[in-house]
Order: sequence, then structure tokens, then C-alpha cells
Amino acid sequence: MNNPSKLLEELLRQHAQLRVMMDHCEQLADEIDAGRGDVSALLREVARLRVAFDAHNKFEEQLLRPVLREIDAFGEVRIERMFTNHVDEHRSMRLTLHEGPTNELRGAIDTLRVHLESEERYFLSSRVLRDDLVTLESGS
Repeated sequence: MNNPSKLLEELLRQHAQLRVMMDHCEQLADEIDAGRGDVSALLREVARLRVAFDAHNKFEEQLLRPVLREIDAFGEVRIERMFTNHVDEHRSMRLTLHEGPTNELRGAIDTLRVHLESEERYFLSSRVLRDDLVTLESGS
């Protein structure tokens, strides 16, 4: 996908889907905490969230880096640092989603929400992912 605005659109669509799944997990956790929930339903929904999150991360890591390299006038070092930190966040959240009690699940969901908001602020914005290239002119 070499069109930055289409990539932005797709990544934001995926974020919206992840948020719906997180909301559903929290709703199921609320029911369990109230003593009327189904633990197996929560486990299934967390598994669905984990699979969707992993698929999103693979898509993002595969396509976002080359697009940023192409359009970012500030260079390779910044992109590599951003991605290293970003991938580490993904790994940490993936591990947290494997834990059991609802309070830990809620912490994982809160961390994931903050992560998605941060991505949208710094990576997935129309100021960064745009179809017109921004470059620095040398010798100015």
C-alpha cells in the first residue's frame, strides 16, 4: 500500500475495530465482577482481541515503516527509534493480554487504549501520512 492516506484510513479503521472489541471485553468483565458473567465468553473475546491486535501489528509494522521512510524528511534514525519503541509496546501489551483476572485485563485494555491514541497522535495523522511528499531542501 503505497498511498499514505489509504494506509492511514485502513489503520484508523483497524483501531476502531480494536476499540469495539476492547469495549466488549470490558462489558464482559463488568458482568463477571457483578457475579453474573460468563468467564468463557470473556476468554473467547480476549482471544479474539489478541488475534486482531496481532494481525493489526503485523500489518502496521510491515507497511508503516516503508511509508514513513519514503515521506519522512527527518531520516532513518528517527524512524528506527520510533519503530523499536513501538514494537516493544506491542510485545508488552500482547503479554499482558494473556493474564487472567479482570483487573489485570482492564489494565491491559487501558494500556492498549493509550497506545492507540499515541499511535494516532504521532504516526497516524494526516500531517504525517499524506500523499504529497515533504522533503528538506539541501543547501538552504
